[in-house]
Amino acid sequence: MLKSINPYNGETIGEFEEMSLEQLDVTLNRSLTGFSVWRQSGFNERKQFLLSLASALRENRDEYATLITREMGKVIKESQKEVDKSAMALEYFAEHGERYLSEEKTKAGGGEGLIIYEPMGVILAVMPWNYPFWQFFRFAATTLMAGNAIVLKHSSQVPACSKKIEEIFEKACFPGGVFQNLITSSSNINNIIKDFRVQGVSLTGGINAGSSVAEHAGRHIKKSVLELGGSDPFIVLEDADIKKAAEAGVKSRMKNFGQSCDAAKRFILHQDIADEFLEEFKSQFEHLKFGDPLDENSDYSSMANEEQKKILSEQVRQSVGGGAEIYWQGNYAPEKDAFFNPMIIKNISPETPAYNEELFGPVASVFTVSDGLEAVRIANDTDYGLGASVWTGDLTRGLKLVHEIQAGIIYLNDEVHSTPELPFGGVKKSGIGREMAGEGIKEFTNKKSLWYSMEKG
Repeated sequence: MLKSINPYNGETIGEFEEMSLEQLDVTLNRSLTGFSVWRQSGFNERKQFLLSLASALRENRDEYATLITREMGKVIKESQKEVDKSAMALEYFAEHGERYLSEEKTKAGGGEGLIIYEPMGVILAVMPWNYPFWQFFRFAATTLMAGNAIVLKHSSQVPACSKKIEEIFEKACFPGGVFQNLITSSSNINNIIKDFRVQGVSLTGGINAGSSVAEHAGRHIKKSVLELGGSDPFIVLEDADIKKAAEAGVKSRMKNFGQSCDAAKRFILHQDIADEFLEEFKSQFEHLKFGDPLDENSDYSSMANEEQKKILSEQVRQSVGGGAEIYWQGNYAPEKDAFFNPMIIKNISPETPAYNEELFGPVASVFTVSDGLEAVRIANDTDYGLGASVWTGDLTRGLKLVHEIQAGIIYLNDEVHSTPELPFGGVKKSGIGREMAGEGIKEFTNKKSLWYSMEKG
């Protein structure tokens, strides 16, 4: 039995019975049947179904946003944006999916070549709790438009959201079996991956989960796409707009209360502006309002669960024990349950978690450097490589640094965020493969090459 708990007040939202192995088998059979029908549909038909999903999201935005907030704790205005963004992704790929998947002609070996993108099959989606709608719908938009069927294994922390997603597909009148929601234990994931009815898996989550999924997918020669963690650097050079950078830095560090893979986590400051930036940075933090997540005036509330709070607290404790200094800490949230007061730490030793690990919560780690080369060295001195943000008044200088930074996504003079026009994903231990844009929509397709010649022999 999965229980849904509101992390802000401890309220039980609902209880959900897990599927039996027999029910799981029936569900996978339905998915295979659904795929056999869906793969024959045309792009225009798929487009209309995606637009129906988007309409359902927009028409019921407040209901869905309230559920997201109650189940995982983010403030309501962020939940509303998440629902809107989910609808936007569906609308974008409904409009542009056919263009991305069009057959490509080329000259080849004295004849004509054609690259054809065909759907792969039933794809397992293993999704996280931090963006329960957005992470799924950005995956679904491309995967469905490519003609695949989906089985969703959502995080056991957000079973109410997964059930609501199931209802949304029902409202959109999707053909039976094209989308299936699996209320099942994580211990069943490997068995689902190896099942002959499943042809690929996409996971968004932590490194350990990603490694396990990739191992089992590889063992059974199946495609996997992994969007894992990030310890994103936020580099501010001496010629940057300090106020604008500080505002964006706080916004990025505090989105989803810091529980976001592409949030800025390591702030790497040129020594000439470090003090000025920190004062502005602290001032921006101090203006944020703690409160009930359903209050539209609240900027932050609780973490998603008490376990996340304990992990982050221990990382900070070890970092401070290793010499780090707490430059600033808020004092509005209560010292109990899943609550955590945001903080800025500096003078961080390379042997501590704040240097070596992803801090998945509202802690900004600050480093001071003498030049751009040192900034790049620290930015790259991590197992992660998801996003990076570089702030400078010199575009040429910024573009030069971009080529030296090991990351899948880099923003100049803005915070890192995902947008459907650009592929999203990381390097190193931040993941394998890409989501969104042309690269993302082709991940779960069979890329078939055709050669032919019309010359008469």
